[in-house]
Amino acid sequence: MVKRKVFMLMLTCLLIVSSIFSQVKLVSEVGIHTEAWKTVINDFQKETGIKATIQQFPYANYFDQLMLTFTSGRVDFDVPYISMLWYPALATAGYIYPINKLSGYEELNLEDISGIDNGWQNGNLYYIPYMNELGGIVYRTDLFNDPKEKAAFQEKYGYELTPPKTLEQYRDIAEFFYRPPELYGVTLMGQRSIFLATHFLQRLWARGGNLLDSEKKPIFNSKEGIEALQEVGEMFKYANPSAKTYVFQDALTEFTQGRSAMAEIWTTAMLYTENPETSKVVGKASFVGFPRPEEMKDERLPMLYISWGFTISSASKNKDQALEWIKFVTDTKNEVKAAPYGNIPARFSSINDEELRAKFPWLEGFSEAMENSIPTPMVPLIPEGNAIINDYIAPAVSEYLSGSKTAERALNDAADGVYKLMKEHGYY
Repeated sequence: MVKRKVFMLMLTCLLIVSSIFSQVKLVSEVGIHTEAWKTVINDFQKETGIKATIQQFPYANYFDQLMLTFTSGRVDFDVPYISMLWYPALATAGYIYPINKLSGYEELNLEDISGIDNGWQNGNLYYIPYMNELGGIVYRTDLFNDPKEKAAFQEKYGYELTPPKTLEQYRDIAEFFYRPPELYGVTLMGQRSIFLATHFLQRLWARGGNLLDSEKKPIFNSKEGIEALQEVGEMFKYANPSAKTYVFQDALTEFTQGRSAMAEIWTTAMLYTENPETSKVVGKASFVGFPRPEEMKDERLPMLYISWGFTISSASKNKDQALEWIKFVTDTKNEVKAAPYGNIPARFSSINDEELRAKFPWLEGFSEAMENSIPTPMVPLIPEGNAIINDYIAPAVSEYLSGSKTAERALNDAADGVYKLMKEHGYY
């Protein structure tokens, strides 16, 4: 009996010591959704006994810092929180570990996570989404609900003014609210960048087109692609002339200052519209997924998908603790708890939570768009993905907008460049 008591005492001591020294090291950028999930770190330690620490870097040099650490072989973190666009390169290099190879990963309840299919590469799961958003239209509810505006729109166009579900409605509404210099119909991002490219991508997908075929050959210079690019140029007629120089932050500022009726942007903009310190449209904005052509409005098609989430370092000696962190932070109750601090949750069960919906009514439009679309990253999830968009698609759109090339010529030249790139990299 004495020996048993001694044994139990020693076992208890070992468990206490193990709990004290069990830890997981997190690394992230400095951003609002990181600030959101940081609010549950203490809860994690209380519930699991695992200590979590975090190191953060400014977004501008975060990826470079990650790569420097990985290539040096002196990895001192367990869980990198990263953009979904980064993980394919990290997985290909072997820097991050297949989560599905860890015991208990099934408890992540993957079917509840929107966009989870994008986290798999070559049969392995490397990435768990935490922050999810879609490209679409952020719009002014005060203007859309104004009886005088509704009556004037009905008289001019012959149908009711509502958030646009079709591309035809979107153009009409942008034209209707185009009242420079006080108000513009739509805010766009025209600087030659990945932001400009998204305006083309959304319309390409909405028409049933795609960037690459199953053999990774470029097909965006199709009839659908040419029509999509021409429509991008058409929509700039109803934007601020300065929009040709805009990137995301510029577009966000214009909309939150009440200078446009709509902004073609993504869901995270809603978090900024509700900030009373910087926004003039608090309580006056909502979100709808990107419109489709009339004949395709009910089809389930790709829609621009942006995500940040969690991965596990291959060099980590605490992979089990890392998985425990991911299970905890992406649990529905913890996503819901953290969301008001600056996050759009990845789980359907979170974005449909009644309490969270009461705080963020615009989640209804986001949830509807997520459930009725194919969440599609803004760059193909291959190592060449960023080059395809930044080095070929964005310049092609810019060349068309500047008038230096026709839509057909700009896309054909870009397709030739992408074909050459992919061939040089051994795809065909």
